[in-house]
Amino acid sequence: MKKTFFLIFFCFSQWALAQYQVTIEAFILDYETTEPIPYVNIGFVDKSIGTVSDESGAFILIYDEDRISLLDDLQISALGYETLKVDQKQLVRLLTNSNKIFLKRKPEVLDEVLLTNEKLKTIYLGNPEIDRSVIGYWKDKKALGGEIATILDIKNKNTKLNKLSFTVIENQSDSLKIRINIYDYKKGLPADKILETNIFKTIQQSDSLVEVDLEPYNIRVDKDCVIGIELVKVYGDIIEFAISGRSGKGTSFKRYVSQDKWTRSSRIRMNFGVEAGEPAKDGESVINPREKPQKITVYWDNSTLDKARDINSELEFLKEYISVLKRVDVEVIIFNAFNSEPIVFKVIDGRSDALIRTLRNTSGFGAANFNNIVQTNSFGADAVIVFTNGRSMLGKLEPKIYVPLFTVNSSPEADHYQLQQAASYADGHYINLSKIRPKEGVALALNEIEDVIEYNTDQDESALISGKIFTAAGPIQGASIQLKNTFIEAQSDIDGFFQIRANQDDILVASFLGMKTHEVQVVDPRNVAILMKPDGELLDEVYLTAERAKSDEMQTGLGKKDSKAIGYSVDMITAEEIGPQYNTLADVLNGRFPGVQVAGLNVAYNTPRFIIRGGGGSLNIVYAMFDIDGIIYGSEQSVPQVNVQNIESITILRSLTATNRYGEIGRGGAIVIRTKSLMGPEAQNRTSALVKGNDYKDEGILLLTDKPRLKPTYLKTLEQASSFEQAQDIYNALNDEPENYTIPFYLDASDYFMRWEVDFAYSVLTTIAVIADENPKALKTLAFKMEELGKFKDAQYIYERLVNLRPKQEQSYRDLARIYVENGLYSEAMDLYKRMLANAIEDVEFVGLQRTIENELMHLLSFHRSKVDYKDLPNDLRTAKFKYDLRIVFDWNDPNTEFELQFVNPQKKFFKWSHTRLSSEERMIDEVKFGYNTEEFIIDDAESGQWIINIQSLSREETKNNPSYLKYTVYQNYGLAEETKVTKVIELYEHQTKVTLDTFMYRK
Repeated sequence: MKKTFFLIFFCFSQWALAQYQVTIEAFILDYETTEPIPYVNIGFVDKSIGTVSDESGAFILIYDEDRISLLDDLQISALGYETLKVDQKQLVRLLTNSNKIFLKRKPEVLDEVLLTNEKLKTIYLGNPEIDRSVIGYWKDKKALGGEIATILDIKNKNTKLNKLSFTVIENQSDSLKIRINIYDYKKGLPADKILETNIFKTIQQSDSLVEVDLEPYNIRVDKDCVIGIELVKVYGDIIEFAISGRSGKGTSFKRYVSQDKWTRSSRIRMNFGVEAGEPAKDGESVINPREKPQKITVYWDNSTLDKARDINSELEFLKEYISVLKRVDVEVIIFNAFNSEPIVFKVIDGRSDALIRTLRNTSGFGAANFNNIVQTNSFGADAVIVFTNGRSMLGKLEPKIYVPLFTVNSSPEADHYQLQQAASYADGHYINLSKIRPKEGVALALNEIEDVIEYNTDQDESALISGKIFTAAGPIQGASIQLKNTFIEAQSDIDGFFQIRANQDDILVASFLGMKTHEVQVVDPRNVAILMKPDGELLDEVYLTAERAKSDEMQTGLGKKDSKAIGYSVDMITAEEIGPQYNTLADVLNGRFPGVQVAGLNVAYNTPRFIIRGGGGSLNIVYAMFDIDGIIYGSEQSVPQVNVQNIESITILRSLTATNRYGEIGRGGAIVIRTKSLMGPEAQNRTSALVKGNDYKDEGILLLTDKPRLKPTYLKTLEQASSFEQAQDIYNALNDEPENYTIPFYLDASDYFMRWEVDFAYSVLTTIAVIADENPKALKTLAFKMEELGKFKDAQYIYERLVNLRPKQEQSYRDLARIYVENGLYSEAMDLYKRMLANAIEDVEFVGLQRTIENELMHLLSFHRSKVDYKDLPNDLRTAKFKYDLRIVFDWNDPNTEFELQFVNPQKKFFKWSHTRLSSEERMIDEVKFGYNTEEFIIDDAESGQWIINIQSLSREETKNNPSYLKYTVYQNYGLAEETKVTKVIELYEHQTKVTLDTFMYRK
């Protein structure tokens, strides 16, 4: 379908979902002379649809009709001409009978006459240093009118701009033409153009340093302005053009095409160097007073108090600032994890007593959530002041509104970099009251004064001490080193070295699995040596070996596939499916069953081993065991040669119930082979490999929810409150007592306050993010609880922090990928899962969580296949038939935690999974070395009936300030549309006697 208006063509687009595509072809001409106007900017305002006319005034503009509404204006502008704006209806009328658009010249204004003998002192503006990690670039030939610009800081009035220079670091085009633009700077963005004459420059492919002579144009500026380059013509078919930039102080801008909106980037400056001249004498220094605001929004950080914070200094600054303004409306928002309702104070004659009193009476608790502040401006504030130290794991201080923003802090331990960056975004100022007096801070808020200090993200290493931890046999990797009576913790690297924030004479507590806990005083902060000694109470490790099953252990023959008796997830092939082309067991199994991998084919084809995904736990890679005619071969044993043409059936057992049948030896799954010779009459007398002695007897074990709890004193005290206000007062008093500076206190208090006020309860919980921001164990507990409460976005911030704290632990990345999925970040999750499976993250080995990662990746594909790139995945991970009836996942916060799980199936047979030094020392050391603390269990196509899960803590925890917690997650119909999920967090340390964690009815 085509409709023609001379130069507007509407045509059906096959790829645009049945939308129309519009093509505009026209010429821009001078109204009086009818001469073409070259390099005119044409585009829809702020719609990223635009172009530039060529030397003959011609242009072509193509766009999808659905991107432009009837209210959107096409804007046409050129230096020296009046800007033309037309909506779509006007455009149709304009071009119905002609393909020419005329622009009228602006009235000429006589230039000011300047003295020719003026003496100017040469100065240099901008920064010529090259940083190749920061670039401004054009990649698309269609982006005509795209601009790259940066701010020039002008110190003196009547400054003359003489020469522009910049460095090209890439240019694949034959050559290109640019236009130099200079703008007024207003409200944080480029505004009106200063120039009245076009300044063009053609850049050749060989040019590296580009210089543009500005002196003939007599460009004079009195205040900050924006200078940039605009793409107006490309010679050739390729454009890969980039110029250098620099991170740090400064602001840059970009827009992609003509008439597009500007995008502002704080703390990035394009390396435009300008040689300028300023009056040699009587140069008037520019100190621009800010426009006094009529309305102010004050954000007051009410999170857990930073001991170094000087509230008196901050309030003195605010009081003095308001007294200068005299008359102003002040909106106050007090925030921690949540924002309070705004309170508005109408200040007259500069008196702010009521406002100051309100802020002084706040009592800090919880963590600050920066995602909730400076996002909107419904109050219509002319300025915003944020009082905070800038430290929080719950989001970054990233303003989404543009009004002058002042960040005010009084703590030397603040995040100075983030505070300065946030203030610079909106041309405010970071007022650091730990370095200046309140009155000096007021001057910075009243005037536009350059910040002479530039903060960076580097940690102050003067507060770090270094050391090494080792045994007589060598260094220890993964040891925990903690500053005594604090939550400050570090971990040793592969060579035993560590760094921790501590001071001379502090006490460090070192611990490692199988070693005695050791305390050492810091004498020399540059070299702390910690010698660990073995714990003499450890017993020798017990190994399971293969054995022949006794004749009375089998209840049924697998060959008959009796569904009532099997009770586990099975895949099966029979003799009819094993053709004469198969010679070895590897030939038969390779690629035949989903999730079954053949390992070692490239090394020794005749002795392969097999991996079954979903067969239970994993210590590095756990191989499948074999049951061949009732003879058991453990996962570490060689399997005898089997004549595959004599095989009657092969059954794959991959679930937890299969593990029940064989015990611990079957935790990697089982491959059950029945030969034809077994299936004769003598088979009636052959029996099973069912493990004996695992009959479950009800010992009066209590449900976890029914077990009476010995309540701590603080909880009893809280429960005496008869109102929310009284409970708050009690909490504030308890929070000041050092003995309550524990993780259980904040979890219990948060749970208690759920009966009164949910937001307050959650804010109490987030206190952990403040007091234990360097303690992975405590932060995992917090993340577990956030997930239980459905606070996935906040949990993501915690998991991101854990990646920073423990960048060499595989658990950090798996947890982050999983929470990405919860928050809808599917591409990010897929990318991370791929990198984990490929072992492509530097210094991290993914050995303990491979099966979990594979299951979660396939689960991601089950629900969001269309939203991720999966084509480079192995075929067995791309299956569309992935599902489990039940997936049970356990995560714990400390690899040293000892506990035992007991699974009881409907047949009252139990299976124990132990996480103890006695039975699982090798795995626990592996967890510490590689950094993982997750185990999953699968129940699929099992026998219907009641399942029971019991748990018991076996740890001897000497201190309860940061004890063991466990997250328990049950997925039903995992991977299917009707999937459900339940997450619980339990106080593992409280259950020294066995309790029933869960019971559920399982139905096929």
